[in-house]
Amino acid sequence: MTPFDTFYITLILVIAIPVIVFVCLDKPKIVPLCFIAVLFTFSDSTWGQLKIESTIYGRGTGLLNFSLLEIVLLSAGFACLVRKLANPYNTRLSAPLTNYFAALVVLLTAHVLVGTYLQKDIFTILSNNGIINILNMLIFMYMVIMAFNREKDDKTILTTVIVLAGIRAAFGLIRYFLFDGDSANPYRNFEGLNTKLLFFDIGDNFVASLAAFWAAWLLTAKNIKLSLLKRSLLYLFLAAEVAVVALSFRRSSLIGLALMFLFLLFRISGTRRLKLILLGVCILSVCTAVLFQKRLQFNSTGNLLTTMIYDMSPDKASSNRFYEWTAAARSVGDNWLVGLGTWGTFTGDADILSYHQEKNYNFIHSGFGHIVLKSGVIGLAIFLGIIANYIRTYFRHWKTLTGNARLLLDAGFAGFLFWIPTLLIGTPIIEYRTMLLIGFALAMPFVAINLKTRKFNRYAVA
Repeated sequence: MTPFDTFYITLILVIAIPVIVFVCLDKPKIVPLCFIAVLFTFSDSTWGQLKIESTIYGRGTGLLNFSLLEIVLLSAGFACLVRKLANPYNTRLSAPLTNYFAALVVLLTAHVLVGTYLQKDIFTILSNNGIINILNMLIFMYMVIMAFNREKDDKTILTTVIVLAGIRAAFGLIRYFLFDGDSANPYRNFEGLNTKLLFFDIGDNFVASLAAFWAAWLLTAKNIKLSLLKRSLLYLFLAAEVAVVALSFRRSSLIGLALMFLFLLFRISGTRRLKLILLGVCILSVCTAVLFQKRLQFNSTGNLLTTMIYDMSPDKASSNRFYEWTAAARSVGDNWLVGLGTWGTFTGDADILSYHQEKNYNFIHSGFGHIVLKSGVIGLAIFLGIIANYIRTYFRHWKTLTGNARLLLDAGFAGFLFWIPTLLIGTPIIEYRTMLLIGFALAMPFVAINLKTRKFNRYAVA
């Protein structure tokens, strides 16, 4: 990059950042709605492509080291902080998990100071291969909570989610049945399997699962009367969204979708529960059959469970993710408390770890394990504290909300359940889009609770 380019980029940022902050202060819903539109519309994963293509989430990284979306997010986060400081007693601007947010900032600051002292590159310290995306997740979560704080905002969020999910599903299904499916297809391009898939990016599977939960929730709601036409359309919508997940052949997505429907069973009773069980059995049977026919037939071991975890079974510990986890654990050594730093890497057999496609092993296939690798038990405690506080908040309010607020509350918690398998065996922490979508799932119940609290206060004053 020439000094000429640097000057103009700096000038653009000097002008753009104050504009972003002003928009967030004056029209706080615009930026989070734009982010939701991007997150629900564009994939981020390029893994599995024969020809790597840049995505919208990486725009600007070649010149700025941080993407344009990251800069916008940080600017919007600063605007949220200004709004809160300007009126600290306004409950509508309150954000949860403040102590955990502060602890994470202190932890990242410590990593920057230590990494700088060890002469590590600042952009490596703050790269997506560290834990910076946990901070991005919290910033986006706060941005959504503080923006959607007025009556009927629950309906705005739900409408936005469903419309975008429907459009995304239609695009994926048309591309799958009429064309060659997703170009990011590691099963065909890397493993040589004769199969195509609908979406490889786990974020697209989350969008479809969230929309499917919305449809199932309405179909089983106790106090909602639906006409035959609306009910038929909902069943069609549900089938389309489930098909998106099934034809993507992601085991973690299918398990996440199953957890969402099990949660819905917990929330209903009587004949509605029986109907959902029958519907769930049909969906699970079809999804399992499709998964085995289109993908797992190539890795069949003759046993359902071992076939599902063919690359994680203990009897193949020298050639699967168990080796990756044990190699990372050995590399951490005695540094369990603080980890290896956000710039840290582990070492292992290059042949067994060839799927990393790099010699610098700076992530592992476990969200929780990755946090320990980079920031030790301290970082894991902060992250688990966020999750524990979130779960406690949900169960404190799960019986008190009705209508759209309850749907938003339940959809957010179901969305969190979807991500549990990915947090256990996937790579969410290093994925910008994934972490923001997790932040969105975490934000939804808090939005619903805040709206309920505001309505209660308004009626109390009246």
